[in-house]
Amino acid sequence: MWSRMKPRKMYASLFLYSSIAVCLLTLVFTMYLSRLFVQSAMEEIHASNQDKLQQAVQTSEFTLQKLRQFALRVYSEENIALWLNMNQDDYSPLTLYKAATSVREFVSSEPFIQSICMFNFNINQIYSSSETSLYTPQDFYDPSMLHAIKNKGTTPYLQFFDHGVQGESYLALIVPAVDQNRNYSGYVSILFSKPLLNEHMLQISEDDPNNKMIVEGPNEAFMLGNADAELASELANADKPASVSASWEWASGEGTWSVQTASLPVEGWRVYQLSLYSSWQAQIDRIRVDIIASSVVLVLALLLFLFWQSYRRLKPISDLTARLQSKLGSKETISDPKNAGSEIDWLDFGFDRLVDRLEQQDLSLKSSKALIKDDLIRQWIHSSQASGSGPVERFIREQTAILRTGLFRIAVIRLESYGRFTEYYDFTSRKLLRYALGNMMTEVLNNHGFAAETVDFGSDHIVALISASASGEEEARILDALKDVRFQIRRWLKLELQAAVSSVLGAGAELQPAYEHVYELTLLGFLCDEDRVFTMADLDRYRPGEGNEPDERLLTQAIHAVRLGDAAALEADLDSLTRQMHGLSYDECKLQLTHIIYSIMKSFKNGKTFQGMKSIHVFLDRFSTLGEVKTWLLQELLQMMNRQRQHSGSARKEECFAEMMAYVRIHLHDPMLSVEDVAEHVNISVNYARQIFKAHHPQSLSDYITDQRIKYAMNLLTTTDWTIADITEQSGFQTKSTFFSLFKRATGITPGQYRLEKAKK
Repeated sequence: MWSRMKPRKMYASLFLYSSIAVCLLTLVFTMYLSRLFVQSAMEEIHASNQDKLQQAVQTSEFTLQKLRQFALRVYSEENIALWLNMNQDDYSPLTLYKAATSVREFVSSEPFIQSICMFNFNINQIYSSSETSLYTPQDFYDPSMLHAIKNKGTTPYLQFFDHGVQGESYLALIVPAVDQNRNYSGYVSILFSKPLLNEHMLQISEDDPNNKMIVEGPNEAFMLGNADAELASELANADKPASVSASWEWASGEGTWSVQTASLPVEGWRVYQLSLYSSWQAQIDRIRVDIIASSVVLVLALLLFLFWQSYRRLKPISDLTARLQSKLGSKETISDPKNAGSEIDWLDFGFDRLVDRLEQQDLSLKSSKALIKDDLIRQWIHSSQASGSGPVERFIREQTAILRTGLFRIAVIRLESYGRFTEYYDFTSRKLLRYALGNMMTEVLNNHGFAAETVDFGSDHIVALISASASGEEEARILDALKDVRFQIRRWLKLELQAAVSSVLGAGAELQPAYEHVYELTLLGFLCDEDRVFTMADLDRYRPGEGNEPDERLLTQAIHAVRLGDAAALEADLDSLTRQMHGLSYDECKLQLTHIIYSIMKSFKNGKTFQGMKSIHVFLDRFSTLGEVKTWLLQELLQMMNRQRQHSGSARKEECFAEMMAYVRIHLHDPMLSVEDVAEHVNISVNYARQIFKAHHPQSLSDYITDQRIKYAMNLLTTTDWTIADITEQSGFQTKSTFFSLFKRATGITPGQYRLEKAKK
């Protein structure tokens, strides 16, 4: 019977079903509007609470950072530092008096401070500003603070922690923080008043029963807030959402709370803003009863609109859906063409797929162009000549503005303390940071009116090729531009750099030696402790003169012994090196030592041994005999060996493997690339590098280099019209005969035959 009454027209059927839905819709419409209002009101309240929370978080970040800086000023104050580093031999009560006076001045200058304690374990004395008394570690009234200082790893670097003493709870900070790699004898602990921090930093009232704020530290410890201990403990044990910025409801013994969450990332804390529902639920109920819904009129208007749309739009939508499915090649079919909703959902899905494909293709195209440009610029820098008729030089002229005048410069920025940089960041993070360095360098140079292209060689530096003019008037401008590059990177990325630039290069200039000389210029800061942009005029400074060079063979053996972990061979090589210096003058001996340390630093730039040494000449003045220098250098290199052994775990091996793969890809075009170069880049021995690579890849490292060169040559054969000779050079093969032999062994045919076969297909 229903089938006979059912309208045959699709738009009439849709209208009939819609009319039936009106009866249900009118019943629930008022409830829906009320619910919508409640939801909107709650969102407004949540937004208001979230704004208050964010304001408290921002104030807290600023205040805690200010207190941290204040703590550093306390620790570095001259009188306090003198007492903290005092030994039994130079003990003086006057020093303690001056330090105590400085402490009292600091306490009176900062209202948040409850007390400051100074610890000197060399003389076993502790001074407390709250008691204005001197203690020994045995009779000190706060043994838990002693425990926090002496137990390494319990106090992260310059992080606040909750500390209870004599029945009161404070926010505490220890300077310097305990660290396994440091050995301090003097410490300063500062206790901050929680009530004052609650009032002025979090801006909360202790007497507000409807609004609470709780700050949780590591392990859900209660750090700050106006909640009582019972409520804070109950919240710590509650089930919480994983998101740091989530809003959620929580039922406690005191009622149901609206909870807003934020984080203090520097401290690793979570801040919770709690608001009782009962405080504003009554107001929402009063407004909700005033809502009168005109649902009938709205539903009738909706039905008329649906009737018109079903009549005009339903069939075109079905046709468009079918066309889109055929274009996409999807296996999905429209099972019920009368179901407009399903078709609209499918249209939305199909258009999303089309847009995604276009975006992926565009991104892939852009990424491929960028990678090709970077690879060709690297090849150009490693080539013997800067100018010529080769395909790489033609690409540089067509795709970049470097050679618009025919003249250019090479500039290098090098990261200082690269060993510490590699310890703080993993391989992927280092790649992203170097990418950011290159982009910032390009942008700053462009802002100064220079066309520039930057390239990353996967090490501690970024190379830039900068257009130049024939006039010599831009010398000062390029130096100012590179100074600005250092300033902007130091400002935004907090990284220290050394920078150097070549003189103007033109047609026929040898790029490889010029690049190596500019990179060597960036190392002059390590030799002479000068903070500026170096030029080619500085290249001959601090080089050993004739007859002043140490035995390079012994120096190479010593560096090789470090990589192999052979302590006995290292000690023997250092003995031989220093033995040859006996009989030299002081200046000659110091010059040779400078060269030795400089060479070791360059060989182990990924290590931490010489980080922080600003000038070798100044540093060597600390030693009175040649034996003392040899002993210090031996100890440092032995520590480097130990660190290499400690970092030989699976994670370190994975990172070494990733770095080796990246280094091979970047230097694939270099015909002199060898397994020794790859091992030296990651600061391990050649045999160990082969073991790591073989454990992660079915090919040996040398076979992998050859295989990648063959694959790169195959790509060039099919995507370019370059000659076989050009492809041989750009793929890193030393001779054309070697390329033909290895290519035929890998593919079974010659390069020319391979190009013809691909062209036919």
